[in-house]
Amino acid sequence: MPVCRHTMHLPAPPAAVHPLLCPVREHDWIEGWQATILRSASGLAEEGCVFTTPGPGEADWLWMIALHRPEHLRFSIHAPGSHATFLDLRLEAEGAGARLDWCYDLVPLAPAGEAFAAAYAARFSEAMALLERRLTHVLATGTMLRTT
Repeated sequence: MPVCRHTMHLPAPPAAVHPLLCPVREHDWIEGWQATILRSASGLAEEGCVFTTPGPGEADWLWMIALHRPEHLRFSIHAPGSHATFLDLRLEAEGAGARLDWCYDLVPLAPAGEAFAAAYAARFSEAMALLERRLTHVLATGTMLRTT
């Protein structure tokens, strides 16, 4: 099934970007983001952190942080009755800013997951462009970009 990739070029160094890639800190810059931490020793993103987000249906999505390093984060996401996703984020310096590479590897678990993956791939570029605008905005201003 689809592997979706996107590269962001951000106006801040990796050390400023990395802390924002956290289910708790994303409340500060992703409008509408809802995450519930189930396990985290620090209360923030870390290896072994487990959290949920509302799924588009009835079941919440379960997220697990399998790897949490300044230059590489790996998430495993399970959408019950639909799909699983491996999400890899690679962060590196790029001039005075940062390059952030996203890779979503979607694995359908049922016919609903196949439909989700096809729809996700179709809107991926647009969704990532908005996410990049949001991240760029918070890095530049310290405030959330409001679109609604």
